[in-house]
Amino acid sequence: MGSEVIKDVIITPLKQISDERGSVLHFLKANSPNFLNFGEAYFSKINAGLVKGWKLHFLAHQNFCVPYGAVKLVVFDSRKGSDSEGLIQEIIVDNSSNFKLVSLPPNLYYSFQCLSKDYSILANISSEIHDPRESIVLPLDNDLIEYKWQE
Repeated sequence: MGSEVIKDVIITPLKQISDERGSVLHFLKANSPNFLNFGEAYFSKINAGLVKGWKLHFLAHQNFCVPYGAVKLVVFDSRKGSDSEGLIQEIIVDNSSNFKLVSLPPNLYYSFQCLSKDYSILANISSEIHDPRESIVLPLDNDLIEYKWQE
């Protein structure tokens, strides 16, 4: 479980420019194929070993990267009629060896776990301004998603 590829999830390698002074970590540009619209940007701090999610947005496209730490992002496709309906995809992203942009279309459930010893930061540029009526939140243990988080 977890090695499947979900239709419309796009994973893009990101560029880092580093020298003795530090690093510039690229994320998303207005001319990137994954960029649709700017609604809001936010950072989610995840403490060591902890999991956040499950969440699904009806309208918002999410664009995630991890500028600090390491995160396991798990995506579940509940879209009726999708080529990947019912599949679960695990994606590991971090700021050192696997610095990537993960772009999710609407109507996919996602959840994420900190893999770092202290904490991780997941950054998101969403196509929509947050509106709680535009999303669903499920508990980690639910009857829809057959995924068991290991803490």
